[in-house]
Amino acid sequence: MKLWARAGVAMLLCVVLFGTFVHYDATEDDHNPYPPNENLIEGYDDHVGERTLLFGTVQSVTDEQLVIDVESDAGTFKMVVTEPEVDVEKDGVVQVYGTLGPARTIEPERVEVVNRTGGSGLCKYGVSAVGALLVACLFFRFWRIDTDEWAFEVRSDG
Repeated sequence: MKLWARAGVAMLLCVVLFGTFVHYDATEDDHNPYPPNENLIEGYDDHVGERTLLFGTVQSVTDEQLVIDVESDAGTFKMVVTEPEVDVEKDGVVQVYGTLGPARTIEPERVEVVNRTGGSGLCKYGVSAVGALLVACLFFRFWRIDTDEWAFEVRSDG
């Protein structure tokens, strides 16, 4: 294939890719049928009775309710999840799908625990660090750095 043909195909693919960006931006509101968290800060009463999907950090737990902090671009706000049937501790993260009620409450249809406790993040980072260390050890078992040319070379068996 000639160079001008390759350049034309590459240009066409870039135009198509840019078009997908424009299309996604134009239809972004259709992708999420729930009210944005920013709207719940200022105009909460306008959305009472609507279904929503929220992620929040648990601040307090009782048998009757969870109090969660929900983050948004406009700030953080508290929501009360009524009658949750989950096992989660303070500082855990939950995903709540349900109907918005008065006084910043949500009647859940489903509550999923993302992290049971706040220490879950440390465990995730620890596992990732161990995995990265194992990959690096395996890589340097078969490769070495040539300091004269600053390049990687295959290790010789001798």
